[in-house]
Amino acid sequence: MLLLSNFVSSSESFRTTESFSPICLPKYNAMAFLYAYVQYIEVDTYLVLLTTNSESFFHLKECRIRIENVLVKSKVLSEVQRSVLDGGLRVEDLPGDNTLPSGSVSSRLGQDKTLDIDGCLTKTERKNTGIGGPAGLWHFMYRSNYLDQYVASEYPPPIKSHNTQKRLFRAYQNLYATMHYKDIGPHKMQYRKDENYVLLCWITQDFELYAAFDPLAEKSSAITVCNHICQWIRDIESEIFLLGASPLSW
Repeated sequence: MLLLSNFVSSSESFRTTESFSPICLPKYNAMAFLYAYVQYIEVDTYLVLLTTNSESFFHLKECRIRIENVLVKSKVLSEVQRSVLDGGLRVEDLPGDNTLPSGSVSSRLGQDKTLDIDGCLTKTERKNTGIGGPAGLWHFMYRSNYLDQYVASEYPPPIKSHNTQKRLFRAYQNLYATMHYKDIGPHKMQYRKDENYVLLCWITQDFELYAAFDPLAEKSSAITVCNHICQWIRDIESEIFLLGASPLSW
């Protein structure tokens, strides 16, 4: 799915015309091509049909027309568009303990060991710190191990820019490494604090959770919020994950 998504989104030409292009999906066959029919049916919604037959363009075009008609008549397409406009999960919508402070939190710093992370927040970015969810929550990623699927929150103002998002994912990458690499881990939970973030990772048999907070977030509040995230995901699991099927395979 990631390969297909990157394949389509990396080329603006797909937006302007229906296309039929070879694509290699290694898990299907690393030594051969499939052929992808791609057509945008709305500004941010496209349909991809795959075939092994390089002569199937017109057949897939007919299939796309029938599928599109069904999506329109059933109003599924309008619901997709509404969902795109609404966006994904937002940290400020996280349900939980109303006693937790929102946005900027207490200035009391913990005594936990810090880790240098590449890059520092700019002056403009520092002005936006503290805007987010409960206890200064900025972002989270949740991976369901048994479904082999993940969900991540939208980006609030402190991490709206490409550079701040890239820096955050490098921080997640470092955190993942220390949680999983045999020479260091594995660990079940890790808490880190530096001048850019408070980071918390929690791994169980069922899920992995990575969360980033305002650099002034308190450890106890961060742990409480992570529990609320996990409960929230469980409550809406049927809305955000594909259930009732084994992990996607060929």
